[in-house]
This record gives sequence, C-alpha cells and structure tokens, in this order.
Amino acid sequence: MNAPMRLAHDYLELTNTVVFLTGKAGTGKTTFLRQVRQESKKKMAIVAPTGVAAINAGGMTIHSLFQLPFGPIMPGGAERPEVHYNNEKKELLNSLELLVIDEVSMVRPDVLDQIDLILRNVKDNTFPFGGVQLLLIGDLSQLSPIIKDEEWAILRRYYETPYFFSSQVLQKAPYVRIELDHVYRQKEQAFVEILNEVRNQSISQENLALLNARYIPDFRPPVDDPYITLTTHNSITRQINEEFITVLAGQEMEFAASIRGEFPKDAYPTETSLKLKVGAQVMFVKNDNSAEKLYYNGKIGTVTRLETDTVYVRCGHEDKELAVQAQEWTNVKYQLQGEQIGETNAGSFAQIPLKLAWSITIHKSQGLTFEKAIIDVSGAFTHGQAYVALSRCRSLAGMVLRNPIAPENIIGDPAVSRFNEKAKAFNPDEASLKRDIELHRQFMLSELFNFNVLKRKSKGFEALITGLQKDIFEVAEKLQRQLSAYPLDRIQKAAIYFKEKLETLVNSLHSELPGLIGQSKELAGKADELIRYIMMKIKLMDYFTNINFTSQAYVAIKRDVWAGVKSDTSRSYLKALNAKPNEKLYEQFGEWRKNVADKEKVMPNMILSEKTMATIAERLPATIKALSQTKGVGEQKALQYGAELISMIRLYQQELTGVDTEQGSLF
Repeated sequence: MNAPMRLAHDYLELTNTVVFLTGKAGTGKTTFLRQVRQESKKKMAIVAPTGVAAINAGGMTIHSLFQLPFGPIMPGGAERPEVHYNNEKKELLNSLELLVIDEVSMVRPDVLDQIDLILRNVKDNTFPFGGVQLLLIGDLSQLSPIIKDEEWAILRRYYETPYFFSSQVLQKAPYVRIELDHVYRQKEQAFVEILNEVRNQSISQENLALLNARYIPDFRPPVDDPYITLTTHNSITRQINEEFITVLAGQEMEFAASIRGEFPKDAYPTETSLKLKVGAQVMFVKNDNSAEKLYYNGKIGTVTRLETDTVYVRCGHEDKELAVQAQEWTNVKYQLQGEQIGETNAGSFAQIPLKLAWSITIHKSQGLTFEKAIIDVSGAFTHGQAYVALSRCRSLAGMVLRNPIAPENIIGDPAVSRFNEKAKAFNPDEASLKRDIELHRQFMLSELFNFNVLKRKSKGFEALITGLQKDIFEVAEKLQRQLSAYPLDRIQKAAIYFKEKLETLVNSLHSELPGLIGQSKELAGKADELIRYIMMKIKLMDYFTNINFTSQAYVAIKRDVWAGVKSDTSRSYLKALNAKPNEKLYEQFGEWRKNVADKEKVMPNMILSEKTMATIAERLPATIKALSQTKGVGEQKALQYGAELISMIRLYQQELTGVDTEQGSLF
C-alpha cells in the first residue's frame, strides 16, 4: 500500500468516520476495494448505483439492498421506509458496520439521504447513517448521476447539485476525503499531464496540440492489430460492430446465455445471444479466476475457431490459442449467517465471457484498460466523457483519434470543480486520524449505554418489567450527555449499575415466560428475542465492570458476546439451554467448515448448516454410513467430507477420555 491507501486502511480499521476515497483513473481504487473486501473484519456490504457496477464490484445495487424507488425521493419526510422490510432485512442492516458504495460519482444526493434515514431508523441511533461507516469510492471527474430534467426540477428545491456531496447528511456528517495520487495505468509523463489537464478542464494549447497529433484521418487498423473504438453513443457502437462482423466470411455461430434466478437485465455483462464468426474481434468481459490467469476483463483478441461450447481466441502476438468456455456471474444478495454478514447467490448469468469489440461505449469502458484504442469524443454530451475515454489508454502511442478534439469536447461541471477545491479542507493527516479514533471511542461508549433498542423490544411487556423508564431509560439519557467527560472508573460504575438493573429485568421475564408461552407463540418469540438482547447487554456490561473501555475491546467483545448469546438461546439442538454437549467439537466443526468453504469458494452453510453440525456433535456418529443418516448430510456429503468429520470425532473422544480408542473402519 502507498501512503494514501494506508491512511484509508487505518481510517476503516480504527474509526467509523465516513471516507470518500477518490483519485484519477488508474490509481488503484478498484484494487483497494478488493483488499477491503478480503481483509476487513467489519460486517460489510458493497453496493453500486448500476447493475453492471454492482456485478463488477461484487455486490448489490443500492436500490436492491435498500428497496428504494427509482424516482426522486423527497428528504425530510416523516415516512419510515424500513417498516416494510421483513425481519431478516432489518436484522441484516442492524448488524451492518461498513457500507461500501462504489462508483459514488453516479449516486444522487436524495439516495444518500434515504440510506441515512433507513440506517438511523433501523439502528435506533441518531448518529449519521446510524453509526455505520461509509466508504464512498469514485472519481467525480468521471461519469456523473443520470438524472432526467423533470426529476431535477423536483430535487433542485432541496439540493444545490445532483451529486452525492450535496446530500443533507454530508452537509452535517464529519467525513474525510482521501485521494490516491499515484497513477499505475499510464507510465508516460507527458500523457499523464495531458490527462490531468483534461480532468481539470484546463488543457493548454501545447498539450491539446500534442493530443491532436494522434488524429490520423481515415485510419483503418491492420487486421491483426486489435484496436477498439470508444464512442459516445450505443447506436454508433452497434453500427461499427455490425459492419465489421457482416463483412467477415464464414458461418455465424450463436451462443445462448443461461440465466437462473434473479439477475437484472441492466447487469448482463454480454449479449444473451452472442453471435460470433471466425475473425471477429472480441473483448473478454471477465477475469480468468484460474491459476493461469490467461485473460482479464478488457483484454482484446480475435476468434480463431468455433465449436459448439467453445470459442478459441488468440490475443495479439501471443502464440497460445485460448479455449474459452462459458463462465458464470452471480447476483449477490446479503444475509446474516450466524453473527456474520454473508453473500448468497440470488441468481446467475452463464455465457461465453466475450463480446464484439471493434467498438464499445465510453460508459461501458469505465474501469477497463486498453493497449490500443480509437477514441471518438466529437459527440461528447456530458461531464467527464472525454476524460473517461482518454484515460482508458495506457499510452499516447496506443491511441488514435477518429476526429480532432476541440476544447468544447472536454465537458466539465463547475460544481465538481468547486467541490474539489472546497474538499481539500477534508483531507486528513495523522493528527486528524488520532482525533477521529477518539471520536470513534466516544461513539462506541455511547452505543454501550444506548438503550433505544431495549425500549423498542420491550413494547408490550411494560407490565412485566416495571421500572424501565425510571431506572434505565432516564438514567441512560442523562449519562449520554456526559459520557465524553467520564473518567474510566465512572464508566465501570455505570456498567455495574446497568448490569444489576438488567439482571432484575431478566429474572422478571423468566418467571413470566411459561404464562406467555401459553398465550401465543408470537408473544413467546418476542419475549425470547427480548431476553436474548438483555442477556447480550448484561454480558457487555459485565466485561466493563473491571476492564478499561477501548473501541477495539468493545468491538471484539460485542462480536463474541452476540455469538455466544445466540448460541445460548437458539442452539436448542444441543438439548439443554445451559448444558451444551460436546460444544468444543461443535466449535472445531465450525473452524473446519470455514476453511472448507474458503477453499471451495462457497458459503459455509452450503457445506453444513449450524443445526446439522450441532446434531453431529451431539450424536457422535462412528461411521460414514451413520453420518450419512444424519439429517442435513446425506450420502454425497458423507462421502465427500465424512473421513475428515469422523476423524475429528474420534480425536475428540480420545482427548475427552484420555484413552487411545481403537480406530475401526470409517464405513
């Protein structure tokens, strides 16, 4: 990591401050997102404004995760949009710690304000975004929000600009702007300077002349030279691709996509009916995930052979012919898996990972890199188009202009320039990081003594647990106003006080529970949920009765406590509530399952569910046949994983008894 990346990493690890990560094209924003996704310990979700951007980022669309309408959303209303969410969605958002929004330059301000409203409501927390940290990734000099005139006519009454930074929440919320400044895509300094000037809409006559030296009238690339044309309009791109493929000799072959489950049309990475001929210029639309890494998203090649399920492609002057078969894209959805936020496959799109590539629109080229490209921005009609197109190229020598570029083709938005200048005040350093770490500690402290969730969950049980208002809610509200000045010993005394009050509450509920169960299952379920929450709070308070409060300790302890409380109350498959037979073995199964899931790149529940692992831990099957008869296992999984599971069981029994038991046949 370079210095700005390290600073961004520290902000994400040690604070809950909103981070706007920006930078020129090719400075590593996508690489940083990949690192965050792989390494962050926070419960996170990744969203993007469009289907294609969401698939590329490995997440969901904003509108899908938050169930937002596509039209303008009026800020400041009394409506609670989250009331229509099911319990699973509410629990998912309530557990969220980090929300990543990729391609944030395309997000409207009303969308960000609605996310803020939803998260504050779901978490019962008045802090911006309910205390969830946001990582906003994007370059405002690239593509801007798509907003119709009639939509802006409504929203302009509330917002100064159509960009996310004009949202009401970011006018109040503290945030930092971190800019990645090392360009990895282009190595040629003269070209980097031209791109900087185009980005800032201030290109000099000298550099404009240098750029226009790449205009070659009537340029026709050699057949074996893979140039791709970047244009402003879909119609131009379609026309170019159709003209080139039509003149090719030979028979056209069609490859049909296989679409399963939910997969939005605007996220299709290539054609559902892909028509190719030998000699067609194509572009890969997916990275090769195999160990060989033979191709990447944006690599250009030529079709050399066609078979029923395979397309053979040769790229440039490479000797090796690539055999390309259908690959699968997944439509990610998030759900809680135990105490973690996991990804599930809501749908898939399977197709040969290629598309015709004599031409592509500038919009769909975002994020790609080309060795050789023909650029046509004479029809540029919106902010950032010229910069996006030019910055896709690695070098000046690899670029040809179809038409000369005039200053009016380089369209910028003064609102972006004003914001970029103003936002320099939000550039952080080590001193501001230290300040924000302390603010994060204070936020975590306020969360420990926040009882808004208890207030909501206890509705309907007021008669059973009297004294809540006076003994807990009023005291907590008074405490919240003084927390920042509280010394450590006062924090410990407050933890002791609330622990005792909560233990009294739990005892009251437990004594009344049999009567509630008799009244209705729904009421009993709510009581169980309330008890679970109170037990979590008791255990948290107990930790800090004699341990100094720190953010790191609170985060780690909260995660462990919540997992433990869920086990205590809901792992009834381990029979007794307080006696958990063979729980050490159950935990070993959990570690094994995680390792297998990581290796096979699937969700842990696809290996074995928690209930199935608990049943195996309780029954201790001695053979693979006995294991296969366990509900949730079956013959196939027993054969696939049985040897490892039975070995773990036998080793556990040996450790438990101290006797080296006879190791009979696994079957």
